[in-house]
Amino acid sequence: MKRPVILITGGPAYDPLFRKPSRMLNKTYTAAVTAAGGIPVMDLYEDAFEDYIALADGCIFTGTHEFTPDAKLSLYPMQVERITREHKMMRAFMQSGKPIFAICQGFQQFNTALGGEIEGDFRLKLGVEHNCTVHTVALKDGSLLHRLYGNEMTVNSLHNVRVTTLAPDLIPTAISPDGVVEAFEHKSYPVFGFQFHPERMRGDFPTPPIAPNTDPLFDELITMCQQK
Repeated sequence: MKRPVILITGGPAYDPLFRKPSRMLNKTYTAAVTAAGGIPVMDLYEDAFEDYIALADGCIFTGTHEFTPDAKLSLYPMQVERITREHKMMRAFMQSGKPIFAICQGFQQFNTALGGEIEGDFRLKLGVEHNCTVHTVALKDGSLLHRLYGNEMTVNSLHNVRVTTLAPDLIPTAISPDGVVEAFEHKSYPVFGFQFHPERMRGDFPTPPIAPNTDPLFDELITMCQQK
C-alpha cells in the first residue's frame, strides 16, 4: 500500500550561519509521522499551499514559540506571514476532506481561522500555570482520544494561550482540571486539535514519561489518510 504523504507546516526561525530568516520544524513531528508509516513533507514554498494540498494525503499544523490571534499584533514579521497564510491554508485543507492534526499553535490558530476566540497569558487572570507543566485531561466519550485512551490521560503542557470560545462546529474532547480546552474535533470534517504535544509523548524520551504512548494516535492519522 502507498505510504501517505503528510504535510507538516514549519515555523519561523533565524539562521545564525547565513543571518537570514528561515523556517524550522521540530524533528519530533517527522519522527512521529515516519514511525506511523507516513512520509513527512515540509511546506517550504510559501505561495504553493494549493499544490501542497493536492500533493498531501493529510496535514499537521504545528506549534511555535509565539502566537497571537491577530497577525497585526504579532511582534515577529515571519509570524505575520505564517498566520495570514495558514488561516487560508487551514480552511482550504479542511474543505478538501483530508485528515488534519492541529497541534499547539495549530490548535489555537485553527480555532481562530474558523471564528473562535483565544486569550493570551491567561495565567494572569486564572492563576493557573500551563507552561512547562504536566496535568491530566478528561476525555469526551465517543471522541478519538477516548477510544484510544479511556476516560482520562496525562499530557504535557507548554502553552500560555487558551481557547475561550470554540469556533462553530468544533467539539471539545479534552478538558484540563482547571477548565482549559485541550483538544477538539470537527463535527463534519476529519479535523483533530490538540493543545498539548502528542508528538513528544512517544519515542525513546517521551515527555512526560508517565504519559501514555501516542504512537496509536499517529497510527490513526495514517489509517485515515489511507482510507481517503
